[in-house]
Amino acid sequence: MKFRHLKFFFPILGMIILFACQSGKQHSTKPTVTVSIAPQKFFIEQLTDTLLEVNVMIPAGASHATYSPTPSQLVKLSNSKAYFLMGHLSFENTWKDKLREANKEMIWYNMSEGIAPIQAEHDHHHDEECSHGTDPHTWTSPKEALMIISTLKSALIELFPEYKNTIETNYSSFASEISKMDERLVELQKNNPGLTFMIFHPAYSYLAQAYNFNQMTIEFEGKTPTPARMKQTIEEALDKNISTIYIQQEFDKTNAETIAKAINAQTVQVNPLSENWLDEMNRFITHLEKH
Repeated sequence: MKFRHLKFFFPILGMIILFACQSGKQHSTKPTVTVSIAPQKFFIEQLTDTLLEVNVMIPAGASHATYSPTPSQLVKLSNSKAYFLMGHLSFENTWKDKLREANKEMIWYNMSEGIAPIQAEHDHHHDEECSHGTDPHTWTSPKEALMIISTLKSALIELFPEYKNTIETNYSSFASEISKMDERLVELQKNNPGLTFMIFHPAYSYLAQAYNFNQMTIEFEGKTPTPARMKQTIEEALDKNISTIYIQQEFDKTNAETIAKAINAQTVQVNPLSENWLDEMNRFITHLEKH
């Protein structure tokens, strides 16, 4: 009986293998590029539509300092034509050499090239996101984002000249959307000189600098604040009339909620690592406009 069933098993197994091979072949026809974080994937897809397969190395919710690539990611990396660094992430500094070994033919680009780096607020302490004490969040400011997609456009055309028309057309449309955000922030700055916002972790330093805003942070020197620091932060928040406290979804909300209760403010979750970068940035700017 057992042997009789095998005559049905092997044809089915063969069909599964054939389907897997065909799926693999179909998948491999689309060029692959690799990025570190989800917002980079969004930028690339805005410029190239669905022409490329974008391999994201750091999944949502993972620590930039401790995350290790999975075997499946390394397989994708071995087929990747290029790696787009964000520029100052600790993950990139830690893994760059090993990732190069996984694919020695891969071309490397830095999406933050040409952007003046901001020193992290707590550069003399360990920061799991930063590389060499530099704030990595260049993508959270529209002014810097315009520079990022300009660098990206040139790199993608260099890699895929056959897609040049698509990339240039999409670039113009996407740049227009980012410019609208830039105009909103310029107008906000004119109407609210010295605008101050509070956030747990300093994820919008480039935006604050670009539009002359003041970013207050609850996190102190990369660490959870002490009771004395919390008291000082509450006093500063009252002095600045803070009505909203922003907190990234991956951080503990306890301290932010404590301060919010003390100053009668609301807490709002933000996600600088959201793959839908455009919606997330517009949502954050809308909150700032309600300041």
